Amino acid sequence: METHTYRIEGMTCASCVRRVEKALQGVPGVASATVNLATEEATVTFDGVRPEKLAQALAERGYALVMDPTGEEKSRELREALLRTGLAWAFTLPLLVSMVPGAMLHLDWRLQALLSAGVVFGAGGGFFKRAALQLLHAETTMDTLVALGAGVSWGFGLIEGLRGEHNLTFETAGALVAFLLLGKYLEIRAKVHTGDSLTSLLKLAPSTALRLDGEGREEDIPVSMLKPGDRVRARPGSAIPVDGLVLAGSADVEEALLTGEPLPVPKLAGDAVIAGALVHGGSLDIEVRAAGRDTWLAKLAQQVGEAKASKAPIQALADRISAVFVPVILVLAALTFAAWWMHSGDISQAWRPAVTVLVIACPCALGLATPVALTTALGTAARNGLLVRDAAAFERLGSITDLAFDKTGTLTLGKPLLRETRILSEDGTDLLRLAAALERDSEHPLAKGIRDAAKGLVLPRVQDFRAHPGGGVSGVIEGRALRLGNAAFIGAEFTDVPADATAVGLAEESRLLGLLILADAVRPDALAAVEALQGEGLRLHLFSGDRPEPVQKLAMELGIAEALGGCSPAVKQTHIAEMQQQGRIVAFVGDGVNDAPALAQADAGLSLSGLEAAQGAAPLNLLREGLEPLLNARRLARKTKKIIRQNLGWAFGYNLLLVPLAAFGQLERFGGPMLAGAAMGLSSFTVVLNALRLRRI
Repeated sequence: METHTYRIEGMTCASCVRRVEKALQGVPGVASATVNLATEEATVTFDGVRPEKLAQALAERGYALVMDPTGEEKSRELREALLRTGLAWAFTLPLLVSMVPGAMLHLDWRLQALLSAGVVFGAGGGFFKRAALQLLHAETTMDTLVALGAGVSWGFGLIEGLRGEHNLTFETAGALVAFLLLGKYLEIRAKVHTGDSLTSLLKLAPSTALRLDGEGREEDIPVSMLKPGDRVRARPGSAIPVDGLVLAGSADVEEALLTGEPLPVPKLAGDAVIAGALVHGGSLDIEVRAAGRDTWLAKLAQQVGEAKASKAPIQALADRISAVFVPVILVLAALTFAAWWMHSGDISQAWRPAVTVLVIACPCALGLATPVALTTALGTAARNGLLVRDAAAFERLGSITDLAFDKTGTLTLGKPLLRETRILSEDGTDLLRLAAALERDSEHPLAKGIRDAAKGLVLPRVQDFRAHPGGGVSGVIEGRALRLGNAAFIGAEFTDVPADATAVGLAEESRLLGLLILADAVRPDALAAVEALQGEGLRLHLFSGDRPEPVQKLAMELGIAEALGGCSPAVKQTHIAEMQQQGRIVAFVGDGVNDAPALAQADAGLSLSGLEAAQGAAPLNLLREGLEPLLNARRLARKTKKIIRQNLGWAFGYNLLLVPLAAFGQLERFGGPMLAGAAMGLSSFTVVLNALRLRRI
């Protein structure tokens, strides 16, 4: 048995996943086929099957299998979608302008027919192709609705034009396709970025490494050439290229983006390190335990992909209804035609009520109900600092029952700040100024926290400066030999240090002059945001990779009942999955790479600004600082859901009311198909007008 992954083109909805899987599994020799709509990939296990056979099976259903996918495939698809959308609107706008009373532009019906045909059968030709292929297999989707509505509208307009009528429906056909193509373009653009999270995760680890030979000489080689047992060197300021064990050297290793621990961790011989972590203050010689796709970071990227694949795609309401709606309308139109023909004996009288049924049931408003509301909402969201990668997740944000937070960088600022200065000796009155001078050129995060606190102070010069990896720094200032660092380096015991803080001591020879207490700080708007969300009836949770003590302390401070510390990425993801199994709708807010699986697992994953990898994994990205954009995003999502329901209610109510009247010929006295065309335009106008209310949020 062989297993291969192929890219699939042409999938537009959740029902496409089932059709592709069914088509692939129907090929003799295929053992299994699993399709991921988010990444547009199919993983197929087979024995002795040529890929051409798989491609042929999909082509018969209207889909394309790409056997040798490259990064250009999705970019090409996006460009083609943009071109189709641009052409559709270029041809549709003259049709819409000519409808405006008093407009100077009045197009001959023949020119209207040509412009509309360019939109319907040119730019929108894919709808007709897919609908025809699906019809051959007795299946209907939104493509069927679009092809039916646009085709009948255009055909009726042509017939009326030839008859010399003035109430044409070319603009209705063109506008329907143009709006839907715009929605398809936005959908494809979101899918293009779906895989970016995996790429961003893997980029955190360098692609090359300094391998050491038997004599300790360095050789810069691709990480892919490394194997377990090799030795590599990680220099100060660089990222560790592999998972491994420290053989020699000492340094502080920053793992905040990977584990959620906000402060660097000292690493000595015998300590384990992971790929992607940053080295500060010294070099580390590392024995390779795992490299490339076998590292913890690569497996984390795989977790993100699996979470996206395992999430049940939400099928659009219009797609679900279309499975019954379209066949019913076709049968009803045929029965109407037959009944009127038998009643009148005149085929010329029978076709008008039948066409009126088709036109009045044309899914203009149904097709516009969701995409117009979402398009308007996404523009409003962008202005309010929310980037939406997945419209379905945005809709679910308005229905969540639980919201889980990460701690570091989410409810806190994610960087050590000076919380307290303790002067322990009469000679330590200049504690902050002296410490900042010693840390003047250090890249260590604690050093930055000290320098930030000393802004505005005039720092003295340092002589005989030395860095002591894993310990601290030393130097001579104004004739005083000073050392700054942790308790082991100073040779003293630091007492009464809070569990959520780190202490740095300043010593002169053997005397401890004082302590600088640094800790991550709570975001200024965190308490107000938590209270507002709890006021909406949401259950709040705190899941963090940081130590349990500071996690519990923060939860008590903010009033969050459920808080868990020491959570690995997999544990966060598992907790969210368990809540989902209980029927809860869960949102997760985070900012680190360690949050990526949870962001992908959640019904609505929101990343705060700052880290590309986390933003790529999350379908919703908050681009502005603070938690206020989170509150705005939820309010907008709830209003959008309400607008979409109103639009769908109007669209279905319009059909339920007018289709029976059309079938019984009650609309003939008012113009029959001409009235149907006008009603379709009014229905679509009402839906669009209602959606535009989202711009005022």
